[in-house]
Amino acid sequence: MPPTETAVDWSRLWSDPSMLRLRRDRRSFFTVAWSVFAVAFCALVGFAAFAPEIIATRPVPGLSVGLILSLAYVATVMSLGAWYVRRARHWDILAAAVLSVPAIREREVAGNV
Repeated sequence: MPPTETAVDWSRLWSDPSMLRLRRDRRSFFTVAWSVFAVAFCALVGFAAFAPEIIATRPVPGLSVGLILSLAYVATVMSLGAWYVRRARHWDILAAAVLSVPAIREREVAGNV
């Protein structure tokens, strides 16, 4: 093993309460985010495929329902991206807590000396 790599007790790391919280938070976020994305995408594509007459309707001259749905989809994706960035900052704190466990930190320091 190269001197910069350290042996990690993965079973201990994966059972650490901080790691369990990090995994739970990420899993719940991605479940919700993926569901929102999938519903928005399927609604947009579904309307375009199965209800083109609704998509072609122009509630305002020069603005179709398809354009409105497309803009709503883009806004949804951008909102999910912003939400991800906000949650990722929180996950960075949780990941730092996992690495701050004394046994893990000692191994990290010993391996980098």
